[in-house]
Amino acid sequence: MSPATPVRHTAADTAGALRLRRRLHPATELVILACSLLLVFGIPSPIVPVIILVGTIVTVASSPVVRLRTWSMTVGLLCLPTLAVLTVVQGLFYPGAEVHVLWQAGPARLSVEGLSIAVQIWLRVSSLIGMCALFGLGADSARLFDGLRRLRLPSGVAYVCASASGLIPLIGARTRHILEARRARGWATDSWRVRIRLLPGIVVELVTAILLTADQRHDVLEASGLDSSSTTVALQDHTDGTGQRLLRILTPCAALGLIAASVAGVLPLPGAADLIGGA
Repeated sequence: MSPATPVRHTAADTAGALRLRRRLHPATELVILACSLLLVFGIPSPIVPVIILVGTIVTVASSPVVRLRTWSMTVGLLCLPTLAVLTVVQGLFYPGAEVHVLWQAGPARLSVEGLSIAVQIWLRVSSLIGMCALFGLGADSARLFDGLRRLRLPSGVAYVCASASGLIPLIGARTRHILEARRARGWATDSWRVRIRLLPGIVVELVTAILLTADQRHDVLEASGLDSSSTTVALQDHTDGTGQRLLRILTPCAALGLIAASVAGVLPLPGAADLIGGA
């Protein structure tokens, strides 16, 4: 294609761009994420993480950038092993003396108290992983940097946090390149035994690559002047307005108010033991 050839934009590209423009500002997403985590760990009731987890699933299903399948696989791989461990450790071998036993076989006994602790911890961890996966899969380094800068964080801190999030795909790509290089030398990298044998060398190369990348990004930080507190130019174009600015102010106030009401007993939500015992 010659340089003078015009680039055609389809209706799907235009619709996708409009959907991306309708997304919340990254600063607003960070505030909602932080307040949701505050509610999950500040109110001792499984109802709160369930509501937030359901809201996260609905958000993922309607998101223009996050795929439900990718999000589900990520959360499932991290949460299901945690559920199994908590069920065994807390549910079957709860150390309490006065417990309400639901099922018993030898030294193992499924108690209401142990199961309630396991359910509460697992729901909190699942909500944490689900929300972080939603934000992580839907945001890139530039978007995270703009959000942190809008929240008045220093440019250096925002740059370091954004760069750290950008290292995750870099590690995956670098690992694939290392394995391809080993395969070209005759190693059967499809075998797990071979991969375990090559693991020390792969780790050394990954650490070296990460250190070199961090040093290069530090040079870019100094050369571009992003370490100056006067840097206010956004890297991307985000939708923002009075409504979102009010949302960033009212959301923390509402979260703190709900936690204070729960602590004072004004918001009596049932605990996991109450729900399991009632069932």
